[in-house]
Amino acid sequence: MRQISRDNIEVGTPVVTIEIPYEEFVCRFGPRHSDQPRDWDAPGPVDLWFFELPWGHKITLEYHLTISQVNIYVESLEIDAVLEFVGLKDHKFYLHTDTITLLRSRCPVYTRDLNPCSLYRLDDNGNTALVHSYESRRVADYYQRLYEARGHKQYYWVEQDGQA
Repeated sequence: MRQISRDNIEVGTPVVTIEIPYEEFVCRFGPRHSDQPRDWDAPGPVDLWFFELPWGHKITLEYHLTISQVNIYVESLEIDAVLEFVGLKDHKFYLHTDTITLLRSRCPVYTRDLNPCSLYRLDDNGNTALVHSYESRRVADYYQRLYEARGHKQYYWVEQDGQA
């Protein structure tokens, strides 16, 4: 995960809220990248973090200091992949389902690269196994490269769901 600046974020909408103590959050993500800019519309004081994930997805983490919650702003609806990668899936979280539904139906920029894909493995004995299903090809390709880099003999490949 690479730190970027607010200037690198083109689009983003909060779709997930997570309850996590500030100390634990800072321990996980490091010192804030920015305090609340004047033009940032938030109820109460916030600290901000900006990251680019290894498959190119840019996110903003907005920590609300008075209520100990963080909003995750995404540029694509790869929500499961983001939560999994940043390691916050085990915390209590809330999906903004109305916003997600609206983005799916009216904002193609958030869904343009979403083609659910699955990562498969062929082991030494010729057995094929599903490793994981992902929301997009770019996330599945990232995890394929990650598994292949581990140096095991297994063969990994990605297929678009519904194509097999």
